[in-house]
Amino acid sequence: MKLIDTPNPNAKKVETNNTSMGQEELLHKLKNVEGVSSVFFGPGFITITKSENIDWDVINQDIVDIFDKL
Repeated sequence: MKLIDTPNPNAKKVETNNTSMGQEELLHKLKNVEGVSSVFFGPGFITITKSENIDWDVINQDIVDIFDKL
C-alpha cells in the first residue's frame, strides 16, 4: 500500500480494489487517526485529507497499518 501525493499538500490518495473491510469500518478506523480530517471514497481510490497543523510523517504509518490489515 502506498500513499500517493495529490495537488493538495494536505491530501493523499490510496488506490484500492474492493476491500474485505467495509467502507464504514474503514472510515471509522481512518477518522480515529489523530490528524485525519476527512475521507472520500471514489471508484478505485480513497482520498485522505489531514489537518493543516499535522505533518504526514506523524500519521503515515498509522494509515499504512490500517490498510496493511485489510
